[in-house]
Amino acid sequence: MWNLTPEYLQQVKEELKGRRAAIQARYADELKALEADLEEIETLERVAYAVAAKHVPEPAPAGAHAEPVAVAELEPAEAAAEDGPGAGSKGLSRWRMRLDAKNETETA
Repeated sequence: MWNLTPEYLQQVKEELKGRRAAIQARYADELKALEADLEEIETLERVAYAVAAKHVPEPAPAGAHAEPVAVAELEPAEAAAEDGPGAGSKGLSRWRMRLDAKNETETA
């Protein structure tokens, strides 16, 4: 049936060791590529932070622009749709309803 000799088993072991070495080499190459990509992203992040820190815009004069609104300050969509200025805009996002309400107050 099977003819398993010590030489055949040794040959199979050597082939498996060769495959394992090839896989380990590919794995090492892929790790090096991933590490290089991560280093590039970290460099980009450092440069972007340095540029942002260096060129921070000065505050706008009072009344020129509305101040940013934190997400926590916005009302839930259901409450704003029921009793807010955009009462007829059910199904819109909180951001859209807030913009609509702001436009209504500015035009009035």
